[in-house]
Amino acid sequence: MKNIFTAIVIGIALAGISYSQATVRGQGVKTAVVEFSVAPGASSMTEQAKFGLQTQLAARLNHTRKFDVYDTRHTKRASQTDLAAINGSSTSAAVRLGKKLGVAYVVTGNVVAYDTKGSATVKFRLVEVATGKVKHAGEFTQQAVTKIYNGSAPEMQAKVIKPLIDKVTSALTAEI
Repeated sequence: MKNIFTAIVIGIALAGISYSQATVRGQGVKTAVVEFSVAPGASSMTEQAKFGLQTQLAARLNHTRKFDVYDTRHTKRASQTDLAAINGSSTSAAVRLGKKLGVAYVVTGNVVAYDTKGSATVKFRLVEVATGKVKHAGEFTQQAVTKIYNGSAPEMQAKVIKPLIDKVTSALTAEI
């Protein structure tokens, strides 16, 4: 009887710890990551690669626990009609989207260059919805970490985009 009671108490304690850790994970600042616009110098970037950039950046930011990233599927639907303006030089469209989604920040950007031989360049911004100000802006270029064989979207994702996303994530988490 004593063993059963002890097992129940331990089970309740472990369940409480699991629940408290699960609630802490969603404590980051609410943020939306929009699909990056593609500049003429990046015209070889496929839809699959653009989607991979958005979703992997969102996942990496969410994983830091500093950000509570809004579902990219909903962000994509909400931003498609005004994507050029959201990623443009003004922050007003990004602020409108952020208010619509109920987030504190919107991550916007442009793929400036994308070469299937193994390089990419992105410009990005972290727009604060409450003030309309750019909290952080940056630009990174990434060369392939190993030799590129066929330049396919998955190969570019693994050898170029993922390390690029890591750089952007580090820059943005330093600001929060």
